[in-house]
Amino acid sequence: MIRLFAYSLVAVVLGLLVTLALARDPGYLLLSWGNVTFETSLFALFIALILLLLTLRVVYLLTGWLNPLRWLRSGRQWSATRAARRALNARNDQQEAQVELIHRLAGLRDEPGTTPAALRRFWKRHTRGLTPDDELVSTCAFAYLHLGAPGEAVGLLETALNARWSDVLVRRYSLLSLKLADALAVQQLQQAERWLAQRPQDAVLLLATARLALRASLWGKARDYLERCVRLNGDSEAFAELARLLQGLREEERDPRLLQTATRAVSAALPPFPQPQ
Repeated sequence: MIRLFAYSLVAVVLGLLVTLALARDPGYLLLSWGNVTFETSLFALFIALILLLLTLRVVYLLTGWLNPLRWLRSGRQWSATRAARRALNARNDQQEAQVELIHRLAGLRDEPGTTPAALRRFWKRHTRGLTPDDELVSTCAFAYLHLGAPGEAVGLLETALNARWSDVLVRRYSLLSLKLADALAVQQLQQAERWLAQRPQDAVLLLATARLALRASLWGKARDYLERCVRLNGDSEAFAELARLLQGLREEERDPRLLQTATRAVSAALPPFPQPQ
């Protein structure tokens, strides 16, 4: 800023000095080309050059401003900005709508006389045109469970996972089995194994499938899924789950002490899936 002020001051002083010098002695300029003669004073020539430079500058600015390519780029940028702003507003509106629906679902669940059919109608009516997030789907699933409709809860989670895969919903799908009858929990295991055939390297799904195998008291199958999960990504929760299972199986060739040392803090927080006695 100081440098710009200094340059401006020097330019003004030089211009003033040149103007005063030319005002005292404007000089004389004669140009001749064949039969054409041009004569003027140096002062007038100086002013004409300044006006010419200013005119060229204005023409340059107008040419750039009226450039069709510039207008096209500006139009595209404006359209992209408007589309991004519209998408952001829509996302914010969806988030607000989903938070409101979560509260309304909680109230509907605890309202006396609410039936699973009423909850189903509420869900269909209020999620039309909406992509439910994990929390909203989970809230509705556990509301079905609270109302004594475990099949509806399982079906809702399966529909959501088939439409949009989510590690959060996969985990909650396995935890849901702790509150279900044996037959329905076995059906969950069969569905998880179908998903696993399509996603064999999914560590979260492997852990969930292992837990569903624990729920069905299929210890060998649960052990195999847990070992695959551990080999895949070394998840500490899967380590702890495997250590707890190996303790119950009393498999001396699969000494769990190393697993216990690494996962003692996690083991205390594991969900209460059945274990071999």
